[in-house]
Amino acid sequence: MRSRCLALAAWSVTALSVLAAPAAAQRLPIVPQDACRSEMEARLAFGLCPGRTFNFYASETYREGIPTPEAVLGYPPGSWHTVYGRMERYLQALSAAAPERVRVFDYGMSVERQVMHLVAVSGEAHIARLDAIRADLARLADPRRTSAAQADEIITRLPIVVWLNAANDGNETAAFEAAMQMAYQLAAGEDARTRMLRDSALTLINLAHNPESHERHAAWYNAFVMGDPDPAALEHRAPWGMSTNNNHYQFDLNRDALGLTQTESRAVAAEMQQWRPQVFVDLHGQTTQFFFPPAATPVNPIYPPQLNEWLEVFGRGNAAAFDAYGWSYYTRDIFDLHYPGYWDTYPALHGATGMTYETDGGGSKGVRWRRDDGTILTFADGIAHHFVAGLATVETAARNRRARLRSYYDYFQSALQSAGGTELRTVVIVPGNQPYRAARLATTLARHGIEVGRVMLPGRMTGTDYLTGRRGEVSVPVGAYVVQLAQPNARIAGTLLVPNVQLPDSFAAQELARRARNARRGPDDQERHAFYDVTAWNLILAAGVRGYWSGQAVSLQAEPITLGEGMTRAPGGWGSEVAWPLGGGVSGRAQSAYVWAPGDRGAVRLLARLLDEGFNVAVSTRPPVVDGRDYPRGTYIARVDRNPGTLHERIAVLAEETGVAVMAAGSAYPDRGPTGTGSESTRTLTAPRIAVAAGEGVRITAFAAVWFELERRVAYPFTALRADAMGRASLDHFDVIVLPDGGYGATLGKDGAAKLRDWVERGGTLIGFGGGADWVMDNELGTSHAEPDTTRPAADTIRAILRTIDAAAPPGTVVPPLASPDARPDAPLRVPGAFLRARLDMTHWLTFGYADDELPVLMRSLPLRSSKSGANPVVLATRDRVVMSGFAWPDNTPRIYAERPYATVDDVRRGRVILFADDPVYRGVFDGPATLFTNAIFLGAPGRPDADSR
Repeated sequence: MRSRCLALAAWSVTALSVLAAPAAAQRLPIVPQDACRSEMEARLAFGLCPGRTFNFYASETYREGIPTPEAVLGYPPGSWHTVYGRMERYLQALSAAAPERVRVFDYGMSVERQVMHLVAVSGEAHIARLDAIRADLARLADPRRTSAAQADEIITRLPIVVWLNAANDGNETAAFEAAMQMAYQLAAGEDARTRMLRDSALTLINLAHNPESHERHAAWYNAFVMGDPDPAALEHRAPWGMSTNNNHYQFDLNRDALGLTQTESRAVAAEMQQWRPQVFVDLHGQTTQFFFPPAATPVNPIYPPQLNEWLEVFGRGNAAAFDAYGWSYYTRDIFDLHYPGYWDTYPALHGATGMTYETDGGGSKGVRWRRDDGTILTFADGIAHHFVAGLATVETAARNRRARLRSYYDYFQSALQSAGGTELRTVVIVPGNQPYRAARLATTLARHGIEVGRVMLPGRMTGTDYLTGRRGEVSVPVGAYVVQLAQPNARIAGTLLVPNVQLPDSFAAQELARRARNARRGPDDQERHAFYDVTAWNLILAAGVRGYWSGQAVSLQAEPITLGEGMTRAPGGWGSEVAWPLGGGVSGRAQSAYVWAPGDRGAVRLLARLLDEGFNVAVSTRPPVVDGRDYPRGTYIARVDRNPGTLHERIAVLAEETGVAVMAAGSAYPDRGPTGTGSESTRTLTAPRIAVAAGEGVRITAFAAVWFELERRVAYPFTALRADAMGRASLDHFDVIVLPDGGYGATLGKDGAAKLRDWVERGGTLIGFGGGADWVMDNELGTSHAEPDTTRPAADTIRAILRTIDAAAPPGTVVPPLASPDARPDAPLRVPGAFLRARLDMTHWLTFGYADDELPVLMRSLPLRSSKSGANPVVLATRDRVVMSGFAWPDNTPRIYAERPYATVDDVRRGRVILFADDPVYRGVFDGPATLFTNAIFLGAPGRPDADSR
């Protein structure tokens, strides 16, 4: 493999040098040759000077009648940000001019109703048989029905499939423009090199993975562009929400391949699984200079060695292309392949060589940007870099067509034989009191292409409980979901379901060495740790459902789950998260009350819909008995005599929609015990009026998770209230205010703190998490939290800590002496996105709805300080049990997190303050604690249970 890489690199320098032709060959010059004599002229021309601008048409030989992008758009690449509609006009013109080489597929629709397009470009023979190519690729990806000999025969007739993915982070705009240029080059080029690419490769170009992100940024930037290269200029500093790499709901789609919670992610995943590319490149920006693989560490150990081997091949091909121009670039730094939710790691789990390319120009750097050395970078530069890298990638793929297609088959064959390289062989998900969450998880797994079955007859297995870690005999009920890892997609199944994915030893050693050095340094001389994202993501722990795994294949009678075409690409939100009816409904017509158990998403959605529509609902703070049946604490009760007659018909409709089993009670008399539907321990709830902090100071993706939770899953209205206006706005018409994660110090200030404190004392419920909780504790909004121990430990304690750190660092680590008086070897370290075990006070109303007294919580923040006068209903477990999955700092994580609060509740005169250490609805997928959050809203608001119910 190494010798092939070197030969390819040498060939590419020669083959790609044709693109370095003089700029005089450029078509459609729009500024005179002497433009850019002055700064003002350069700004008026937006930096597009023919003597210095990359020539996208240097190969000179093009088929007549196929329009260039600027012929349709009216400007050359890099002078304006192309809006979506103009791009669509170009695609229409391109496909109309060369239908035998170009096919455009409309494969999805964004939240804001933009049609998502995939452009297939290849030779005439391949375009004429696209359905047959897809069928062959499906056979290649399933070794159960395709032998090695049959695979070799299929490979002889297949082109290699390369997917170039643009505008995933839509505000990284060079990719969007480069995609149009690549489509033209591949469709119209008649030079020998481009003809070879069409003959050997089928190139799929996704022009806008994230249309909303692109349109927001393009509208902002085009409105204020002046061509000013000063980094402090207005055009480089868009306001909150305008220049984000997020979709309509402000979800980061480059993290959403894990949970597929968003409309766009589902559409791309479904289309990718139809085409089954062998190479997938996600085009991003803007780094200081271009990045392409090989990737940084850590690389997920579940990948077979072939991934790194092919990354080396493609890296060398790109390097040859860039070296031909003398362009700077870097590799093996920052951008890793560990977290499976990126759009390079995710395609790699489907057998592709998944790669991220990061260009330097465009996006917030605009059309011109002054670097730190004074040189000017243009938007056209960033486009050119993606253009050259994209074509070099297609070229590398084409030159290695047969070998890469064979390794694609080998990927699935080895996964089938080894169950994805994990210890898992069978995974069972038991719905219990979480039927919606369990069904949503099973639907998500099926959307990933994983084979999932629904158990039809009761069974038994010896398995390990994901929550407790205990192994034993387990009864598997009808309606449970089962995943057998003996399937071609075993690697993605294993990655998403294995209890813990270990970081590679070399990466862990590197980070421990950094910690050892940081322990001796002051706060201003700390090295940055290299964790790029969370280190734990098991979907069973994330969803908070009960599951078991076994290292043996377990025989269970189950029917396969199938998703229709519409379901795989369905919009994100309630109606499309579960692919089959959950069997909810009302047992009859109630004489006394309608009753349903808490805990699942459907239960709180039913509550929210009824409250929003003006019906009266109560909650039982003790376990009630209704018509002889036992119900848990937190049971919801809609009493007939407290509601209008329309309740009967309306709750029947909503119970079926939400999948909730509602009992129609005939009597309020409890057969046993003191608690029934009319007991004193039953408290009426009121419909809370909710505000959620937004704008400057609020982490936009944290606001996004709350927005999506309330609007799409709970279906309850709220007001997005600017955080920097809280000090001036009237808060009296809100009952609940949520402060998502963020930095509120400069935004709210003293006036905001005083206003919120007064509002809470008069009866408001304030909910904060992450940075919002930290701000509340720091400003003491009527709460009293124990301060952490800041006393410096004695010298012998420091020495003991240093010995512990040194023992954990890899051998040969060079560490400085403890020279700085400000060094804190015992300083708390945030855990980099790991599942920690929390213990629940099952008698407290905040935990109503949970069946287990333990809960996995994803932690990226430090724990809360203990409430001194309130309650600490959710506390992290003891040192020996606190870490469940993901990376933890030896000694530090157990010492800092164990037995510290995850959630606190404080009564403040007539109001209440509820804090969470971290985001309870993180990314819409790490949402096991979501019931805590909705309890805080609906049970912590006016009409909440009395304090003695704790």
